[in-house]
Amino acid sequence: MNKWMAILIAGLMAAVASGCTVDSNPEAVNTSTVSDSKNNKGSNSNTTASNQNLPKAEELIQRMNEAGKELMSFSTEVDVYQTIVNRVSNTASTEQIIDSLTKSDIIKEPFQTHSSTQTKMHTEDMSMVMEQYVTKDAIYMKLGNDWMKMNEEMRSKAMPGMVEAGYPWRQLEPYRSVEDALEVSEEGGHYVIRAKLNDSQLLKFTESYRNQTNYRGEPLTDNYTDIKIRKANIVYTVRKDTYYPVEVSLSTDMDVTMSGNTFSIKSESRSKYSNYNEIQEINIPQEVLAAQ
Repeated sequence: MNKWMAILIAGLMAAVASGCTVDSNPEAVNTSTVSDSKNNKGSNSNTTASNQNLPKAEELIQRMNEAGKELMSFSTEVDVYQTIVNRVSNTASTEQIIDSLTKSDIIKEPFQTHSSTQTKMHTEDMSMVMEQYVTKDAIYMKLGNDWMKMNEEMRSKAMPGMVEAGYPWRQLEPYRSVEDALEVSEEGGHYVIRAKLNDSQLLKFTESYRNQTNYRGEPLTDNYTDIKIRKANIVYTVRKDTYYPVEVSLSTDMDVTMSGNTFSIKSESRSKYSNYNEIQEINIPQEVLAAQ
């Protein structure tokens, strides 16, 4: 259980590096549902045929960054489907298939989140529910019936990635190195950025991914000794009127080496955003604050 929890956390970070950790109806997500949502995205009949008046990808990303300064709180709904293979040796490996669904309320400054996640680990036929409160000073987790407070060493390592959840538009930062792969379309009241990377673009993207930092310039992948990316496709939908995120779909396939272990991670994820600037406060119950 502890081994697969570590793999799960590493896989989720790789899938959203994004950032979003995590990150909906608490039912397990199946492969076809997640994959089809990625493949069918963009079939909207309102798609504009002409691209003459569309902003270029770099301009659109800049507008999103500027709009993000005014986005102080929001809700997310994230589903992730992953296949994670732990290469124990050249001849032996273990595999885990993981579904996770997460609902979160996020306040950007001062940073606070409340989230609930249901995860199903298919190989071990195990399900678990986790609830979490995060502040700028503490992380509280509930697995089963008891609340616990994460120790300071773990909190300091986890915090940079968690805070990135408050900056969802930064998921596009690694794609700036492959701007030629970014295509912008207009669909109803939305702009959509798509990227499907070829082999040469993946090489540039991988280097950018390795070197990515959080909003404060701190490394996001310092626990990884090596990353090999075979696929990193994205569909990013934003509102035309506010440039706020609506939905982000990611399809990734990579090898991650961490602490001497190599994991092959295939991931399909979809994040939805709502309740822009409507969350004023996250109240943490006293029983959570009393956790040790």
